[in-house]
Amino acid sequence: MSSEASRYPVPLWKLFLRMGGWWVIITGVMMLFLSLASSSTLSLAERFEREGRSASATVTSKYTTESRDSDGDVTTTYWFSLEYRTQRGEEITKEATVSGSRYRAASEGAQVELLYLETEPERIEIEIGSNRRISRWTQIFSLIIGIAWLSGLWSVGGWAVAAVRARRYGTRVTATIEEVKRTAVRVNGRARYRLVWKDASGRSGHSLLQKEAQIRAFGPGDQIDVYQGVKYSWWVGDVGEREEYTR
Repeated sequence: MSSEASRYPVPLWKLFLRMGGWWVIITGVMMLFLSLASSSTLSLAERFEREGRSASATVTSKYTTESRDSDGDVTTTYWFSLEYRTQRGEEITKEATVSGSRYRAASEGAQVELLYLETEPERIEIEIGSNRRISRWTQIFSLIIGIAWLSGLWSVGGWAVAAVRARRYGTRVTATIEEVKRTAVRVNGRARYRLVWKDASGRSGHSLLQKEAQIRAFGPGDQIDVYQGVKYSWWVGDVGEREEYTR
């Protein structure tokens, strides 16, 4: 058994994660979040269309708030303090965010038209139809991310399955390292590397991303063992040995 190999076969799920599966999972979570947000916003839009009541509100004051992200970028949020009366005679005071153009166009004491929900008079829509527009755009983003998720799942899942099949059924051969390649990928500020090889038949391949410490012992001209698959060959140090070599 080659000294650089994992003694036991690496599980399919672990290979999936090492090949980029974390990004597939994150993309899937984003797609789910956007789908739920779109559904919630659409439900609210339908409520405004069904039970929305118009009112004229007075801008009693206006102000801005700022937030700073981890990169130091500042985001400004625009606010109105509003007072309005419902058709049932209820006096409502409400703080609401507005667009920058709407904020600059209205002065204190100005009247703005809005919709409120009859069953929840404090829930308002200043930009009429804004919830439906937000839902529509969220659906589009969710669709785009969903396509990316399916593509990633198909690609990364296919690689992981191909690696397992190569370990189980592929020919185990010796290959010669041609290069220890430093990639552009960095994790926690540290570069990741790949072993690049060619076997006796002239077939080329490369390892999964490795930390520098994991491949420090290897250099051009060194011999390693790989399993040949249908399209790719896989380093035993990545996929582990097949069971016959672990007995």
